[in-house]
Amino acid sequence: KMSPTQDPVHQISIIPSGRALGYTLALPQIDKTSVYKNELQEEIAVLLGGRVAEKLFCEDISGGASNDITRATDIARKMVTQYGMSEKLGPVVFGTGHDEVFLGKDYQSTRNYSEKIAAMIDEEIHSFIDNGYNIAKRIITECREVLLFVADYLVKHETMDNEQFELCFTEGVTPEMLDAVRERKQKESEESNRKRSEQIYEDRKKQSRTANTGDEYAGGNQTDTGNSDNNKDNPKK
Repeated sequence: KMSPTQDPVHQISIIPSGRALGYTLALPQIDKTSVYKNELQEEIAVLLGGRVAEKLFCEDISGGASNDITRATDIARKMVTQYGMSEKLGPVVFGTGHDEVFLGKDYQSTRNYSEKIAAMIDEEIHSFIDNGYNIAKRIITECREVLLFVADYLVKHETMDNEQFELCFTEGVTPEMLDAVRERKQKESEESNRKRSEQIYEDRKKQSRTANTGDEYAGGNQTDTGNSDNNKDNPKK
């Protein structure tokens, strides 16, 4: 919501799934063919949002954000070493990767730069991570009350869709307003399922009538043919 380059939230859930304790599902609105620096920086901020929230709301941190931190670090490293997005190092690719397996070693990367450059790469990676952390902290601090409202609703209902999430940013929003959205969509879903079932039933009835008509037509032809044959065998005198 507060990161304009990111895909909009489609659904939020706190129901555990696999190793995840919950998820926030964002769906792209358009096909993307390129990635941009601001977009990647905001993606890092989004990924670090869980860790920032732990620090601000729980006053402690856990290992729950480990996967997000891994992904954020990977993005920052690619920004520096593959995409040439570092202001200090410039548009240069560092390291040569090999996708094939050779001598039992998978995905080897050959370093083609000095220790000094390696230290600068580490600094730039940390810079992108720190910047993303600060962006996430600013957004979460500004939206603290909204996030508390969202968290309280999720504790009671476990899931929230995109329309409900957008509504949370409306001044004066209440849980009853979100419940009304949920009930309306549930009724719409039930009505849609009812119409679909009726349509399937009608289609099957038509298919059955068509099949019966075909059988009657085929049977009638056989009878006529039989009579014709009998007439040939027994001509009237």
